[in-house]
Amino acid sequence: MTCSTFPSVSDALAELAAMISRAQAADPLAPVTVLVPSHASGLDVTRFLGRTLNAGAGSAGIKAVTLKDLATELIADDPALAGKRPLLPVLRLGAVSKVLIDNPGLFKDVAEQPATARAIAKTAELLDAVPGPSAPALPKLMHEVLRIHGKATEVLGPRWYTDHEAFTLAGRKLGTQAAMRRLGTVIGFMPGTEAHPSDSSFRRSLEEAGMLGVTASGTGDEGTILMTASDADDEVRAVVRLVVERLAAGTPGHRIGIFHSASQPYAALLTQRLGQAGITFVGPAAHRLTDSPIARGLLQLLTLDPQAPDMRAILNIHAEGTFVWQAGKLPSSAVCERLHASPPVEDDADEGTGETVSATRDSQREQLGTLRSFVADLVSRLGEIQTAATWSEASAGLVRLLEGFMGPRTTTERPEKAAARDALAQIARDLSHLDLVGLPPTPSLIRSAMEDGIAAKGGWTGKSGTGVVIGSYADAVARDLDSLFLLGAAEGLAPARIRENPLLPDSVRTMMGGNLPTVEQRAEASREQFFAALAAGSERIITCPRGDLRGSGSYQISRWITAKSYKELHSFAHGIENGAPASAALPPTAQEWRLRHILSAEDRSAAFRMDAALQRALDVTRDRRDGIFSRFNGNLGAHAGTIVDSERALSPTRLEDWVTSPFSYFLKHVLKVSILEDVELEVQISPQQRGILVHQVLEDYVRSITKDGLPPSSSRLTELATAAFAEFANPAWLRHIWERNQAMIRQDLERVLADDDARSAEGWSYLAEEASFGPEDTDSYPPVELTFDDGTVVRFRGKVDRIDRNVDGTVKVIDYKTGKADKFKPLNNHPTADGTRYQLPVYGLFARTLAAPHSPVAAEYWFISKAGGFAKIGYDVTDDVIEQLRADAGLIMSALRNGIFPPRPESDRYVNFTTMMGAQELGLRWLKLQNAHELQPYAQLLKAEK
Repeated sequence: MTCSTFPSVSDALAELAAMISRAQAADPLAPVTVLVPSHASGLDVTRFLGRTLNAGAGSAGIKAVTLKDLATELIADDPALAGKRPLLPVLRLGAVSKVLIDNPGLFKDVAEQPATARAIAKTAELLDAVPGPSAPALPKLMHEVLRIHGKATEVLGPRWYTDHEAFTLAGRKLGTQAAMRRLGTVIGFMPGTEAHPSDSSFRRSLEEAGMLGVTASGTGDEGTILMTASDADDEVRAVVRLVVERLAAGTPGHRIGIFHSASQPYAALLTQRLGQAGITFVGPAAHRLTDSPIARGLLQLLTLDPQAPDMRAILNIHAEGTFVWQAGKLPSSAVCERLHASPPVEDDADEGTGETVSATRDSQREQLGTLRSFVADLVSRLGEIQTAATWSEASAGLVRLLEGFMGPRTTTERPEKAAARDALAQIARDLSHLDLVGLPPTPSLIRSAMEDGIAAKGGWTGKSGTGVVIGSYADAVARDLDSLFLLGAAEGLAPARIRENPLLPDSVRTMMGGNLPTVEQRAEASREQFFAALAAGSERIITCPRGDLRGSGSYQISRWITAKSYKELHSFAHGIENGAPASAALPPTAQEWRLRHILSAEDRSAAFRMDAALQRALDVTRDRRDGIFSRFNGNLGAHAGTIVDSERALSPTRLEDWVTSPFSYFLKHVLKVSILEDVELEVQISPQQRGILVHQVLEDYVRSITKDGLPPSSSRLTELATAAFAEFANPAWLRHIWERNQAMIRQDLERVLADDDARSAEGWSYLAEEASFGPEDTDSYPPVELTFDDGTVVRFRGKVDRIDRNVDGTVKVIDYKTGKADKFKPLNNHPTADGTRYQLPVYGLFARTLAAPHSPVAAEYWFISKAGGFAKIGYDVTDDVIEQLRADAGLIMSALRNGIFPPRPESDRYVNFTTMMGAQELGLRWLKLQNAHELQPYAQLLKAEK
């Protein structure tokens, strides 16, 4: 083939136009076929020819096609392919999987792994071009790969044709006069080096048929600018600045190209920075189908066991906004997580009036029912897919799953979501073809096939000719551009490390023939591709990162670049720290505009004060550093009087929560933020669940005596405990630990019963098993009120675990505790434990409403476990106790009304908001803040021991 080489694409295009003019000199409509490396470059070629041929009047009879498009055109009407279709990748994968299942041979230990079939199928694409290897000299492993490839080809049968067959048949067509008349003059415009031997063979056939050639190869010397940046982020940032300059100077966006050596991290960085700068761009999408939430969610669903679905996985998928249930309205992900972690029960106590509490409970139960129905429907559909007898059934099930559970939320949903769903549906439909290879579907094969189909789907951003061109080095070849930027020209990226295929190493490739490319040949092809890309622009700028801040490594300039000098760009941080921009280029983003304005203004102080966002950031830093009690440290005084509803009843534990950590109180009770505690991750019953279980058993036992009139009975208590164990049992708990816990709980309950017998001998009897006050339900008592010295009133609600009455008229309220008693011992010396405990005095205030006038009232914590030593901590609820409650609770209510929520840290011995925000950092903030004068009225509470 006669081939002319030029230093730039523009020169090569000029020669191409001259060659076409000569070919059409006698006949302006004579056919000319231009072979191009990509569809995008084909558009550039046709547009250039339209502008230049015939004095700008346009062109005719010229088509620019890729190698594969030309082969497809040549064989379109060939009778040899009648009734055949192109081989789908999923079919080859299915055929290989079937052979591995039927006769795995050397691969018997890994035959069931999807990666095994995937690797062999990928190798088989190359083996299609091998004419017939000489078997004796090949390694044993290669014999196995060839055997599986041959058997898979037999399984596929004559219904499909491979790319190799298409190129071979197209090559034969070139020998016919009809085909050559249709093609006319054939010119290869920078076709490059093909990765597959089938492509190379077809190209050689074109050359033998008389194809002419025009190519371009740039250099890294004269006219090429080399820049280095601290890392990829600064590299992209600098290039975007330069692009903004070119656009401002009048260069059209479609005449500017940015191409990278590696999609990670450049593709995402370019998308982000160009978007921030408001620059329209065109090229391969940074986010592929595999990155979409709907694709991730579908693959995650296919891993679930329908018999025991993992609710965590379902909730995670829901949190990404993937589920749209067509059969009903699914609650939000936050609501579903709360319902899963803490399902509503009949006697839940909530803040508010009885009417609102009842409505809230009904709503929660309805939402929980909806969630359970959704999960049941979902796992039923998954079960249909995983038990499908044929691939057609599995395919139809997947499509129904997408339509029924991941359909459009509205008729105006975002186009990318609809496109992702349509692509997934098409991949699912293609699975039905696997019935033709006789491979029975299994859950792992279904997921693997979907995963491969999703991974193979790329994406595209923008419309050609409407913005800056982006892509990889390969996308730059044969492009007609004014300004060219090549990013990531560093060792390890350009050239990238090329690894041998362990199933088809270079030593075997040489023995087999078939022009299989070796590592060395592929490396040389990469080098040629780089220089072909370098020829694409009139202005050429190469950038290289000096390091990788993500991987804490350093880079050297690519060996391909021979330039002796380069410009070292300062980092973005350097420009901020030294009071000068990192580059003289125009700042492309709003943030850089603001920083440039501050750094370059004559009155920097005034410019600084006018930047509201920066001022807020500095206020946060200053207030937290210097211990200033501002809105950034929990001072919501600007909203005083609006945070707490005085008409709503409060539980005494709310007051305790504020003392423990006012900021956590704000998050939990004002903003309604809760921490999801996943019981499925625990290996044994948690302290909270243990407490609920014991409370339920004792409540049922006491009720059987007070309501049903049954006598005390140890056997009945044991029966109730056994029933509760069955109800609370979690399959995730370790069996031997659960059995030990059950034995310990039984022992504790027996001790409680023995102590109650002793109480009975002292004249005590059960008055009520539980009593709620506050919610105005028919079976509850009204809230108890406490008037403070300033005339304000607080209404309390709560639920006592038990009420006892003595023959002398004394009423005692008892609150069960299943933990240790240590932190409650200060109640022996102070009725509110120095302002940190409020349950007993509030419960005592409630008990006063039940007792006869002037009758004694007592309140008591009973630690009903061996860990708590079965201790009893309490006192008589006297007027002095109520006065102390009035003083301490009044102080807290004043803080709540005044918006006082400083970040006092909680204990770091368990998961809470403090540990989630960073216990050490929060502790340091509190040390600086605790002496603020605004907090001094509450110092006695906030500095008390927790």
